[in-house]
Amino acid sequence: MEYVLDASNKKYIKVTVSGIVDKSNLVAAMSELMQHSEYIKKHSFWDFYEATIGLTIGDLKEIAGVLKLYKPKIKDFANKSAIVVPGEMHKAMVDLFITMTKLLPFEYKVFNDRKKAEAFLYSE
Repeated sequence: MEYVLDASNKKYIKVTVSGIVDKSNLVAAMSELMQHSEYIKKHSFWDFYEATIGLTIGDLKEIAGVLKLYKPKIKDFANKSAIVVPGEMHKAMVDLFITMTKLLPFEYKVFNDRKKAEAFLYSE
């Protein structure tokens, strides 16, 4: 798995992922994103459109557990994350992850269309 962070957009930080997504590299990407100096002020745009999600349900549970450790520095931080994936199978996998994170202070939404994902991040 390879990824690139791009913070040039005024509303979000984009993480473009390619290759086969595995737990350790995804956690590393999440950690880098959450430590970014603009993370508190900008939403997250995860683009997995050129990636293959190679995660198990157990991996998703562990990743959700890692997210439970995140404590935002301020109450009203930019907490939206748009996740773009190809196809319904990948979408179903991300929907399962979203269910696992419902009690966390993040608002995740999964899309098959980049423009719809961006519109979600720009909505209030």
